[in-house]
Amino acid sequence: MKKKFKFTTTNLKALPRNPSDSPSTELEFSDTEVIGLKCLSGKTDSKRFLLRYQFNGKKRSIAIGRFPDVDLSIARKIARQYKVQIAQGQDPKQERDMVKAMPTVGEFFHQTYLPLAKKRKRTWKDDMQRFNDHCHKIAHLKYTDVNATHVMQIQLAMNNETKLRKAYAPATCNRVTALLKTVGKLAAQLLDIPNVAERVSLLPENNARTRYCDVAETKRIIRAALAYDCKSIGPFIALLFLIGCRESELRLRKWDEIDLVQGIMKIPRTKNGSSHTIYLSEYMIEIFKHIPRIITNPYVFAGNIIGKPISRPKYAYEIIKQRANIKNPDEVVLHTARHSVASNLISNGADISAVQKLLNHRCIESTLRYAKLSEGKQRETTQQLSSLITNYNPLDIDK
Repeated sequence: MKKKFKFTTTNLKALPRNPSDSPSTELEFSDTEVIGLKCLSGKTDSKRFLLRYQFNGKKRSIAIGRFPDVDLSIARKIARQYKVQIAQGQDPKQERDMVKAMPTVGEFFHQTYLPLAKKRKRTWKDDMQRFNDHCHKIAHLKYTDVNATHVMQIQLAMNNETKLRKAYAPATCNRVTALLKTVGKLAAQLLDIPNVAERVSLLPENNARTRYCDVAETKRIIRAALAYDCKSIGPFIALLFLIGCRESELRLRKWDEIDLVQGIMKIPRTKNGSSHTIYLSEYMIEIFKHIPRIITNPYVFAGNIIGKPISRPKYAYEIIKQRANIKNPDEVVLHTARHSVASNLISNGADISAVQKLLNHRCIESTLRYAKLSEGKQRETTQQLSSLITNYNPLDIDK
């Protein structure tokens, strides 16, 4: 039988199987219409298409599919597409193998991004939760198949209200989008693919907290906190409004990280991954000295569970705000303490770089977000210019 002829569906079906005693696994037949297209017939009457070709002087072959699952017209179409790639200097088998090796978004996130995030970020669990909750619809896609529309659809789905939930706040949507941008940046570096998430803009945020407590309010909160019944929770809230560190960075401190003789508190690892040393004032040291030490608990602010710190004192904080006569208390959250420390220092003449160091910000722009000048300070600033103008003698111009 001829081994080279123009393939038709009929003659392909009639191809003989390879004899069982043949030393070769398959009989090979060549198509005269598409040069290089082969049909191989096995010993069990199975038939498959492949394309044989040369690339950079080397003989190569690439499978196309089994006949009749892949019919003749489709096999020829695929073979021609492969030949176009070869003419353009691309090896179709290498391209296909790269696609097969390309991880899905979910595989890349869990196998590559997350292990790195666990080493570099204290908030890696938040990243995992955001990905699992909101990005599951693209987790099965190959990373090369993801486009900006997929990312935008996730953003829009979160920002729209459904029967089961309210719309997520823009800031929450932006955290998920920012996560996809960060993961995409890593994928671009390692997989040599474009970061399509960068094409999606963040939503405008109109829910940023601007409330801070001025010096008078801060005094009342500290006074009420120190008078609170629990001698772990009260000092904790008072020190938040004096030190300005993040809630968890203070709440999780242990006694071996506090040196009251030297007047320092060490935070081994902050939110941005760096260590931080806070220099305590005499007033702060006195508050620390009055906190009872529990022998069985290493934490400064010991909780009711042996060996554990206090949990976030939401209920106690509400009582303290009420006793301190704070207006609009719902606007004053625990993070307001950090905001208030920075704003009061800057409003009263503290150097912005010194405040940046206190808050352990890597860039000055982060500190400037807290630079909320009080009404009195703003009036004082405008009065300074007016005083310069009114005390200025116009006749001095010609002198």
